[in-house]
Formats: sequence, C-alpha cells, structure tokens
Amino acid sequence: MHRLPARFPAETKYVLEARGPWVHRYIEFPDGRKIELSPRKALACKCVAAAPAENRRRRLAEAAA
Repeated sequence: MHRLPARFPAETKYVLEARGPWVHRYIEFPDGRKIELSPRKALACKCVAAAPAENRRRRLAEAAA
C-alpha cells in the first residue's frame, strides 16, 4: 500500500469512477503517475427516485391554484 504525501503538487486530481455498485478512486499527479485507492461501495440515493414524484405533485398543486 502506498503512503499518501502530506502535500500534493498543484493540479493533482482526485478521480472517482462509478462502475456498477462500486466507486473506483485514484489520485493522478500532474506528471501522469497514479495512485490507486481502495474501491468503495456506492451509496444508494433515495432522493433521486422521489424527485420526479415531488415535482409532479408541485406542478399539480400549482395548476390547481
């Protein structure tokens, strides 16, 4: 396992890539080197599924007013 430096050079990127239920993470340095970090299980967001229903209710309420 790599130890991360205490400081990072300017323009260093922290990259997240979603792959199914997993989020793969790595740090990319300006010179092109990459340090892979352990993948994490993606959190499910229930607010996204509720948003269309809430918008529909709001539109119906506005139309009725």
